[in-house]
Amino acid sequence: MADSRELVLCDVLCFLVNKFVSTGIKQLKSILVDFCSSAVFNEAKVRLLDDIEALNNSVKPPHVPRRREGDDKISREVDDLITLLLFLDENKLLSALPKYVLASPDAMPSTRLLEEDLNILLVMLEKMGNNFEE
Repeated sequence: MADSRELVLCDVLCFLVNKFVSTGIKQLKSILVDFCSSAVFNEAKVRLLDDIEALNNSVKPPHVPRRREGDDKISREVDDLITLLLFLDENKLLSALPKYVLASPDAMPSTRLLEEDLNILLVMLEKMGNNFEE
């Protein structure tokens, strides 16, 4: 069955919507803060706010300012994006959004291998080593 949602070119929202379910919020914030400038995050946030408004949902979204100023602007813009996605997820509206796409695969940041992930791999390798010894 074909997806009839509108396609929207937005690298940040494509990454965020697709990784939101499978990646922890703390890790997402860390990746996104290193991803690009605050202007790009602001553009993505304004786009997401407009798309939420276009849904005409009866549940009112949390108040998120369209523009941030001052210190730690990038981090606060990322927090705003995640707040909006949490609202959409809690109200089962993620699938009602347009389909966000990338201009190029090179535009998507890679998720880092964190210490917890590395521990999982080390345990798996140890188990494989024990199996080989047997």
